Amino acid sequence: MVEAFPAVKLTLIQTDSLPAKKDTVSKEDSAKNIIPVDTNKIYSGLYVKNGIVPEKVSIFPFTSLQQMLKGNVAGVYVQEPSGEPGSEMSMLIRGTAIPYMNHKDVYNAQPTVVLDGVPLIMDDPFAFDIQEYDYNRLGPATNLLSAIDPNNIASIKVVKDFAEAAIYGPRAANGGVIVVNTKAPVIGGRKISFNTYFGFSQKPAIFSTNAKYENDFRQPFYDRYASQEDILTYPLYLRDSTNQEYYGPSNWTDLYYKNSIVRGANASLSSGSERANFRFAVGNQQTNNPADNTRLDNYNAMFMINMLPVSWLTISSMINATRLERRRNTYLRDRFAEMQYLPDLENPIAPNKTGYAKLLNEMDKSFDNNKSNVLTGYFSLNFHFGEDWKFISFFGMDYNEGLRDVFYPSTVMETVNYVSNYFGYNQRILFNNTLSYHHQWNKVHDLTIEAGEVFNADYSRYNYNYAFDGPNDLIKINELYSDPNFSNYLSSKAFDRGLMGLFLDKNRSRLLSFFGRTAYNYNNILDFSALLRADGSSSAQPDDWWLVSPTFSAGVNLKKLWLNDNTGISNLRLHASWGRVGRLLTDDRFGEGPQYVPDMSFNNNPVRVSYNAFPGLSRPYSTGYIGYGIKWPYTDQLDIGLDAGILHNRVTASADVYNKMDVNMLMAVPFASANEYGYTSAYENGLRVRNRGLDFNVQVTVFPEGSRFQWIPAANINFNQNTLMALPNGLRQMIIGSGGTARLLEVGHAIDQFWLLQNEGIYNREKDIPVNPATNQKITYEGTPISAGDPIWKDQNGDYTINDADKVMTGHYLPRVSGGFGSDFQYRQFTLGFSFYFALGRDILNQEMANKLDFINNEGVISMNAVKEITFWQKSGDYSKYPEYNPWSNVIPYRLDQNLFLENGSFLKLRTLSLQYDVTGARWWNKKSLIHGLTVYATGSNLFTVTPYSGGDPELVDYNGIDTGYGLPIPRTFTIGVKMNL
Repeated sequence: MVEAFPAVKLTLIQTDSLPAKKDTVSKEDSAKNIIPVDTNKIYSGLYVKNGIVPEKVSIFPFTSLQQMLKGNVAGVYVQEPSGEPGSEMSMLIRGTAIPYMNHKDVYNAQPTVVLDGVPLIMDDPFAFDIQEYDYNRLGPATNLLSAIDPNNIASIKVVKDFAEAAIYGPRAANGGVIVVNTKAPVIGGRKISFNTYFGFSQKPAIFSTNAKYENDFRQPFYDRYASQEDILTYPLYLRDSTNQEYYGPSNWTDLYYKNSIVRGANASLSSGSERANFRFAVGNQQTNNPADNTRLDNYNAMFMINMLPVSWLTISSMINATRLERRRNTYLRDRFAEMQYLPDLENPIAPNKTGYAKLLNEMDKSFDNNKSNVLTGYFSLNFHFGEDWKFISFFGMDYNEGLRDVFYPSTVMETVNYVSNYFGYNQRILFNNTLSYHHQWNKVHDLTIEAGEVFNADYSRYNYNYAFDGPNDLIKINELYSDPNFSNYLSSKAFDRGLMGLFLDKNRSRLLSFFGRTAYNYNNILDFSALLRADGSSSAQPDDWWLVSPTFSAGVNLKKLWLNDNTGISNLRLHASWGRVGRLLTDDRFGEGPQYVPDMSFNNNPVRVSYNAFPGLSRPYSTGYIGYGIKWPYTDQLDIGLDAGILHNRVTASADVYNKMDVNMLMAVPFASANEYGYTSAYENGLRVRNRGLDFNVQVTVFPEGSRFQWIPAANINFNQNTLMALPNGLRQMIIGSGGTARLLEVGHAIDQFWLLQNEGIYNREKDIPVNPATNQKITYEGTPISAGDPIWKDQNGDYTINDADKVMTGHYLPRVSGGFGSDFQYRQFTLGFSFYFALGRDILNQEMANKLDFINNEGVISMNAVKEITFWQKSGDYSKYPEYNPWSNVIPYRLDQNLFLENGSFLKLRTLSLQYDVTGARWWNKKSLIHGLTVYATGSNLFTVTPYSGGDPELVDYNGIDTGYGLPIPRTFTIGVKMNL
């Protein structure tokens, strides 16, 4: 058969835009085929090295690519901080080299996903620049990787070894790339496929509380420490025990948690001949979370066509379109963050459903519409010049846009209404031309030579406006005067211009790359390859536009070299590679050098572009000085691996040891004359981080092929350790952040550690408090004397003053060990499968518990920590394990930055369970039926978790390892479904 892209391996050695599509030519007369030829590879078992089996995941109600990969590929760690459908998820390949200083860094650490040769563009994090709170990105904040329908996927491969990944250049800097290929059309007939499921997500079991429970919790503190003045200021909502709103039934859960429906359907039609074939697919998926009435609707359509007008030319094209509609949560925190406004927080929402229903009725007058449109496609020309020469010209594009329209009525915000509108888009266009020569001599010597160029053009932009205090709640849109000839052009028709904010920003970058590659294989025993790539980026400065990066790899087939007569060993291959790829600068400002920016901000308003209607620019005093001399960062990686198979590959295993060094990365650091010139920091090269570890995979087919019963267990595991090797300007350490979430970066330590005081108990008596013999004064916390009822914090340096110098680096918010394991049990037409997912060696800082115990400092103050959601009225954690400190103490005993709240966050989850029955394989099935494949199945997801963590689900943690108590539960879900091929 003839392939549209004649050698599948070209997808690994060409540019970052070549898909693996097949336009096969049947050797038989297609008109005589009863069943069309399906060129898509069929996988058996659970394990595909560095990939997943698509048919295994398509039966589960997964909403994103991250969920499909979670626990299935060694070295890929997925963070799912909320079970809210369509919300942000992140993933890391072989750890991260970027210290998480803020939410923007999470976006910059994400690996590139390549769909049919098109590297997908994600949301640009520059919108965080105008946000006071970075809980969620501005706009719909929908997970754009939800746009890939699992039913259309033929293969997913995580390319980590630079022997393959380096051809993608800077796109591979974050550990590698994730290559997704969609299903190719069939030939010689027609194939209709259908997959549908229906089920429900189960509401969680919740221990709800009311004011009596909260009062009983606080009473021991008041009995032991409270003064008369403290008693007189007892919160009003707890003071009156006859108030049934607070002391009555705590039945708010009847409205907040409800079993919810999940459903999905996908249908595809594929047909064609040896000269032209196509595939068309449509799908819809609706995922509801049982909490807070949240939902994601996914509408997908895909069309692919291949044509062979002449024998030496193949034309291929694909377009994939998705519409995502997301119903968000109703968190008070997220609403206040959107408005950048905090109201009176003295009284929380009552736990009685009567009072809670009143709030929901008022929220029904509001709207929060979140929509995303995603469009990806390519057009490819594949020329064949004889047997050896090929030329491929490829045009690809990826476009996504997000829209969010918000209105909050005055009845939910102190008589002030609010409206905001967001529109943003990201687009990527790429051109790729590759000339390749491939020849084989006597089936012994195999040589491939390639040369090519890639051009990428990225453009991201958003428009955002908000307005407060409209004339009434009937006006829900901030309509502007649109006539440029009108004196009030772009002024609001209804809202006061002084209560409005208008923002827009854009980021543009270009990447031009040239590469050459040669690969040689000797008799399938020895193979060598070398790649040289030059990348030029518009985000780099003029004196350093280009980076030249080499990659070398070699492999030896030990089985064929030394063990050819050994029938027990089926495969044994040793391979090694070393390579370098550039790391793109993520902001086009870095290529400009010193500049002016709109930076006229003040407290609670991070960015102001005007004062009294006069626009203004200033030096980037708060955002960081950008000077000259900024160089390309780059990544070096050494990989050594061994692939083995024994007993006719019934046992297969692979192990890869890697050492990845990210060098010369850019970072905002303080500098000597910063205070003199007014800058908070300056961007400098010099950050260097090392990640090293091991990826291991194994699969066993327990019984010989053909057995009526089969058991196939499989497992994957990753060990990873990161180390900070250098900071810019020769610094040895640097503090990032402030308050309880502050972190210390210190050379020689990991970049994902917490920086905490060591808690050693409680001072029950005044005489137990240490006294400085030099001053005869009691030990202090930053100058405040410690008293009975305060914590015992270890004085690391013995100066009788507890401060930042006494904090130690401890724990890790990223796992040291992660992976998954599972099994398939097959008997006749039945298949029972399960998979577990685990993360070990990670820690969680329990801020939810810290806020709960620090109730005095979080009561009635204007602070995000004082916001009490309706979920405030549910028990989470064990309060009895914490000492009973004096909550009125000025040292703030329940402060977050101490190891009192640091817990082991390791976990093991039974993530999936499935039972399938192949109806067409049954003896009674009519083999001449038009239905070639019919499978019915039942699945369960997220069934149970084993963890030492005392809080909630250990997965529901922010990117920096802090459990804020937010994040909707990842629900236990059950479905039944059917797959059919005609």
